[in-house]
Amino acid sequence: MSTGWLLGGLACLIYAGAVGYFGGVKKAPGLLKMVKMKINKKMSDDAAAKICLWAAIVVGIFGIVCFIIGAN
Repeated sequence: MSTGWLLGGLACLIYAGAVGYFGGVKKAPGLLKMVKMKINKKMSDDAAAKICLWAAIVVGIFGIVCFIIGAN
């Protein structure tokens, strides 16, 4: 077992859960403001929330891959 891959997978899943919940579900204004500031200032809150959800999905999948690699 590779401890680094397992810790990386755990960190990815924690990040995905936090961004998915606070950005996509709860729509926290601070997180949405940061997303809009980094991508496009004239973006709507709904578009920023969708970007947060997509980012959470991609990072969550990568976290699962890290767990699979770490288990071998």
